Amino acid sequence: MTGIQVGAVAGAVWLAAGLATILWMARRGHRDPLWLLMAVVFGPFLALMAAERIERTPRLVHADQADDFPTDSTRVLVGIDESLESHAALHAVLRLFDEKSAIVIVLATVVDFDAADIDWRGRQHAAHELLAAARRTVGDRAVTCEVLAGRPGPALLRCARRHHADLVAIGRKGRGLSVRILGSVAEELARKAPFPVLIVGPDASLASHEPVLARRPTESQVEAP
Repeated sequence: MTGIQVGAVAGAVWLAAGLATILWMARRGHRDPLWLLMAVVFGPFLALMAAERIERTPRLVHADQADDFPTDSTRVLVGIDESLESHAALHAVLRLFDEKSAIVIVLATVVDFDAADIDWRGRQHAAHELLAAARRTVGDRAVTCEVLAGRPGPALLRCARRHHADLVAIGRKGRGLSVRILGSVAEELARKAPFPVLIVGPDASLASHEPVLARRPTESQVEAP
């Protein structure tokens, strides 16, 4: 091999190692685009930096709690993002529980760990705007709004357990490249949640906001800690 070929192979290996590291980080809730630049610069050495940087436990960034509500209220967690499916999930919950129902709605949106620490792209602000819009949709019902950090699936699952949720509602997106690489949040919740999960899929009628799938946990899931 010529020197140019050796250099090209070495460069490709260097870049591939860096990209593999940021993919690993993205699947664990670190999705800042700056990591892409660092992958090019540091290559395989980025893995050493990532090992110290990675957070493994989702956390609460901000909470706006409901003022007062009956302790025996039904608690429903709705995962909110910018997709039409998530807002269809919210409307599905409002259709299932009318204004006379004793219900507390927990609206939660998730940012990555990096945005929770240094919000240079305004992602926390965007998260608050999403929750504010969803809260206006809910109207006069008791509402708690939370911004979470981490991987969306584990973050929502942890939030639901903390609130002792009776139901989780979430939109299910299609099977694009990001879903194939990072996984489906709805499917992860459906597998792991020890409580009923209501899922609104991309093929649902968003005009009527009809839920397309509701599931209940198996006995083994209910008994699991």
